[in-house]
Order: sequence, then C-alpha cells, then structure tokens
Amino acid sequence: MREATPEDTEAIVSVTAAGWREAYRGIVSAEKLAALPIERWRHEVSVGLRRPVDDAFTYVGEIDGAFAGYCFVAAPARDADSGAQVAELVAMYVDPAYWRRGIGHALMQAALDRLAGLPYSEAVLWTFAENERAVAFYERHGWRRDGGEKIHARSGEPAVRMRRPLPGVATMPG
Repeated sequence: MREATPEDTEAIVSVTAAGWREAYRGIVSAEKLAALPIERWRHEVSVGLRRPVDDAFTYVGEIDGAFAGYCFVAAPARDADSGAQVAELVAMYVDPAYWRRGIGHALMQAALDRLAGLPYSEAVLWTFAENERAVAFYERHGWRRDGGEKIHARSGEPAVRMRRPLPGVATMPG
C-alpha cells in the first residue's frame, strides 16, 4: 500500500471506469455505462491528488508492481449533515483483473488504520442498493446500513449509506 501521487491519475480513472463497467452491469443502464464522464473524473482526480482537502487521502494497492486498485477517503465527509467527526470512504475500486486477491481488504485496512490516527469517530460510504457484492464486502469489514438512502445523481439508481465506527471506537449494535 502506498499513498497515491498525481502520476496515478490515469490508472485511477482507468480502474474506476473498468470497475463501473464490470461491477455495475445490470445495476446501471448500459447507456450510462457507455457514457462515463472520463474527462471530468480525470480532472477531479488530478486536482484532488495535487491539492487534497483537509485530511483527505488516496491509497493505491499494487500486485507485483502493477496498479491493482485504490481507495479515496474524504475527511471530513462531504455531506453537510455528517458532522466534523465523520469521514467518508468515497471510492474503493479494484481492477476486475485483480478481484478476489486481497487488494480490497488491504486498501480497506490501510484506510481504517490511517483514520484511526485522525480526529474522526466514524466513517460513512454510499453504495448502490443493488450492489450485493460491495454490500457484502463492506459488511465483512464492519460497515452497516444506517437507513440513509438517495438517488445517485449520475446513474439515477438508488444508493444506500453504510456506517462504521473507526478503530478504537466502540462498535455499533447491529
């Protein structure tokens, strides 16, 4: 695991697009998957890596020197109603060629370890309600649905919010 640099922009955008096209097939319409906002993502990732906001960070996972995945954490969380003590796992994408090889687990552990050293008591994330693979992955890592729901702006699909205490904080009942 390592901290992402601006040189990782293209790999991050590529893995995000591959992740959307593979993981969200059957959840997001084929038309929307064919028209992903690659240029906007490239700009946002590039700016975010050059000038992280507050405690935000991005980690990269590699296998044999090859870019295998990444996670991006906004700290504090982006939702105004979350409060200053809440961080947000905004993105967790693994190249489909590296699925089920431990990269997602390693990225999750690295993110949680980093957050344990920062002044946040819990973290949230949003995922598609129908993304059963992701929901199961997050649940294995201590995340639980908290009742938050919204329609994902880009896809028009329902999303659910999940939450978990951060290391060193008492566990949520669940």
